[in-house]
Amino acid sequence: MALIDVIKYEGNPGEVVWKFPRNDISTFGQLIVNESQEAVFFKEGKALDIFGPGTHTLKTGNVPILEKLVNLPFGGQTPFTAEIVYVNKALIQLKWGTPTPIQVEDPKYKITLGVRAFGNYNIKIIDSKSFVTGIVGAKGAYTHDQVDEFLKPMVVTRLSDFLAEVVLKSGEPITRLNQHLEEASSAGKTKVQPDFSKYGIEVTDFFVQSINFDQNDPNFQKIQKVLADKFEIETLGGMYQQKRMLDIGEAAASNPGGNAGEGMSAGMGLGMGMNMANMMAGMMGQNKAGGGQEDATARLAKLKSMLDQGLISQEEFDAKKKEILNSI
Repeated sequence: MALIDVIKYEGNPGEVVWKFPRNDISTFGQLIVNESQEAVFFKEGKALDIFGPGTHTLKTGNVPILEKLVNLPFGGQTPFTAEIVYVNKALIQLKWGTPTPIQVEDPKYKITLGVRAFGNYNIKIIDSKSFVTGIVGAKGAYTHDQVDEFLKPMVVTRLSDFLAEVVLKSGEPITRLNQHLEEASSAGKTKVQPDFSKYGIEVTDFFVQSINFDQNDPNFQKIQKVLADKFEIETLGGMYQQKRMLDIGEAAASNPGGNAGEGMSAGMGLGMGMNMANMMAGMMGQNKAGGGQEDATARLAKLKSMLDQGLISQEEFDAKKKEILNSI
C-alpha cells in the first residue's frame, strides 16, 4: 500500500470532528487544513500538535516531538503511523428544552411550580485538543447531533439554578418569568459556561425563548388568583370592599339552596342598605347640628368621597352640597 502524501478533509458538512481514515503517513507529507478548521496530530493516543488553516509539511521541523517519538533522522522520509483528526471551529447552533417540568419554588408565595423552558444557544470550539480528548475519544467522527446530545443535559441541570436566581433578582412571582427572558438568558449563559469550558467549548450566545407552566396545576391557579385579586384591589381602590360585598350578595342570591340562600341574600342586601342609610343619616345629623362635630369642609370632603365611590348620585351630591353650604 502506498504511503499517504496528501492529507485533506473529506468529511460531511454536518460533522464537527472527522478522523482521516488512514494512518500510514510519510514524512514530508502535505497536510491541508481548511478555513474554520484545525487538525490535531495524534501519535500512540497522544495529541502532539495542532495545525491551523493552510498547507503544512509533516516533518520534524514542524512537529519537533515527532523525531523523538518516531525516531526519524532529520530530513528523512521514513514512513510512520499517526492519526490526523479534523475539528470544525465554525459556529454551531443548537436548541435546548426541558424534557420534564423542573420544580422551582416561588420565593414570595412559597409555592412550588413545574416549569418548562425552551431556547437555543450557539457554541464554538476554542480548544480542539480538549474537545477531542475530552468528548470524542477514539470515535472516527462526531456530528452536530452528538454534540447536542452530550451538552443538553448540562443545560437542563443548570436550568433550575439560573431560573431561581432570576426569580429572586426580579422580586416578582415565578409566573411572571416570561417578562424577564433577557435576564434569564444572561443568567443561563453564566451558569453553563464553566461546564462547557472543561471541554474546550465557548458559549457565544444563550437564549431563553419561552417559559411555560401547567395551566391546570392547582399551585399555578393559586398564584394567578392572588395576582388577580391584587390587581383588582389596586385598580378599584376604595371601591374594592363594596364590590366584594356585592359579589357575595349575588352569589348568595343565586344559591339554589332555598331559604338559606334567600335569607343570606336578604341579610346582605339589608345590611348594605342599612350601612348606606347610616352614612347618609350621619351626614344629615351633622347638618342639623350645625356642624358641631365637624366643619363644613370635612363634610363636603366626605360627601365628595361618597360620590367618587358611587354611593350617591350626582343629583344627591348637588342637593346635599347646597344644603351644607347654606348652613354655613
